[in-house]
Amino acid sequence: MDKIIFKDLGLSQNVLNGIEAMGYVSPSPIQEKSIPVLLEGKDIIGQAQTGTGKTLAFGSVLLSQIEHKEKYVQALILSPTRELALQIHEELKRIGKYTDLSIVSVFGGSDIERQIRDLKKGADIVVGTPGRVQDLMRRKVLKINQINHMVLDEADEMLNMGFVEDIENILKTTPENKQTVLFSATMPAAIKKIASNYMQEDYMHIQIKSKTRTAATVSQYYFDVPRGYNKFEILCRILDSRQMDSTIVFCKTKRSVDEIVAAMQQKHYNVEAMHGDLSQNQRTNTLKRFKEGKIQYLVATDVAARGIDVDNISHVINYEMPQDEELYIHRIGRTGRANKKGEAYSIVSGREKSFLMSIGKRTNSQIEKIEIPSNEAIFEQKMKELLLDVQEEMLKGKKELFKEVIQDIPEELREDTMATLLSMCYRQRVGFDYQDIKKQSSGTYDRIFMTCGTMDRIKVPDVVNFLVRYGKIKKSDIGDIALKKKFTFVDIKSNVSQKAIKGCHKQKLKKRTVQLEFAGDR
Repeated sequence: MDKIIFKDLGLSQNVLNGIEAMGYVSPSPIQEKSIPVLLEGKDIIGQAQTGTGKTLAFGSVLLSQIEHKEKYVQALILSPTRELALQIHEELKRIGKYTDLSIVSVFGGSDIERQIRDLKKGADIVVGTPGRVQDLMRRKVLKINQINHMVLDEADEMLNMGFVEDIENILKTTPENKQTVLFSATMPAAIKKIASNYMQEDYMHIQIKSKTRTAATVSQYYFDVPRGYNKFEILCRILDSRQMDSTIVFCKTKRSVDEIVAAMQQKHYNVEAMHGDLSQNQRTNTLKRFKEGKIQYLVATDVAARGIDVDNISHVINYEMPQDEELYIHRIGRTGRANKKGEAYSIVSGREKSFLMSIGKRTNSQIEKIEIPSNEAIFEQKMKELLLDVQEEMLKGKKELFKEVIQDIPEELREDTMATLLSMCYRQRVGFDYQDIKKQSSGTYDRIFMTCGTMDRIKVPDVVNFLVRYGKIKKSDIGDIALKKKFTFVDIKSNVSQKAIKGCHKQKLKKRTVQLEFAGDR
């Protein structure tokens, strides 16, 4: 049987011209299955992973069926984040390049007055986030009581972000006889409830599954965190022992993202954060610089990562494991795109390891354990990078001035001078002085994480006195103390570390209730 192409699906000629200009010929599985059903006017739930072409699936149908002559909003597309709303808007403009339809995007963190002006000029299709859509509805600027098409994109993420009530309020305002399209990567009970309450009874559930459900181009590995290590130091060992280009480090919470970014920046890594508390301008600029390769590492939450559309991500690192299997698949699917090879690493301890193993079984994928990179592996990688950089500089030929300096160094000191210069360059390139970790990994000390930092006006003596008072341990039991802005790492002798955690947990230090845990459990 001949392969189906877009021209076979029944889309309008203007839309086909737009798709051709984008360079697409054949539809993806979700596009092939959903477009004909949508053109018939049926409601659908489309279940497929991020990056499978869902926007083009519903966008091509909307742009084929909507006519510019109407003087009201004909389609509303809801998206969980500003980044996704903008991506949808841009994609619709490309698909609809040869149509005369007006598309307006509305979202928080941007000038509402401008959005009001755009809506008043007339909009055929509105793309927006639930909060801003409701705001504009309350101002009676956005009227959706006559729409013919309603699209909920990344519906599971909207529910995760607490938009259930907002979505229901919006849906109640729309006419009953509209076409409703719901796209979601996962299918929790709340999604089924929305479907039963607001979609036609004969709606179709179109699900796209791959056999392994994880990309064949992604190699998966994990690092088991032993007691006495902490995840951050292991993260630095991974980064320093491997050649990485664009890398995403995943955390579960915005707080974790901020903590990791602060710690990485202190160690001079080229890193930025991506989460929902950042302003729209910050997120847009960060994403632009990441795409351009000006930022090497991006630390992100799952929700913020839905707005990252970058094809050349070489590595994904799960610093904290996600809540469920689907999120894990989405995360590692960020690398290994466009048939390029990608690598995904998970840093796991305790229950996280069994969770990861169960994912491997269910997805029929091999997740290989590898050893935590040694000091030797880090040294080898960094010296390789350093010598390659030296080689490049040599080829530029700008070294005559420095040759004169070398001649002035006594011959018996030249070797030591060269070794010292290399040592200085090496130390600039690594995140940690890894000699310190050897002491911790010997089992003498455990590293403890405390939820307080310099922002609480806490100093090293305060931490020592706190541990001695409530933990009932000696000052000599306390090793290194690393104060960060929002948290603190403390090395405590292994034979009293459990006692210190138990005695100090949820006690007050400078008016802050402090929680403690082994850093390796984070």
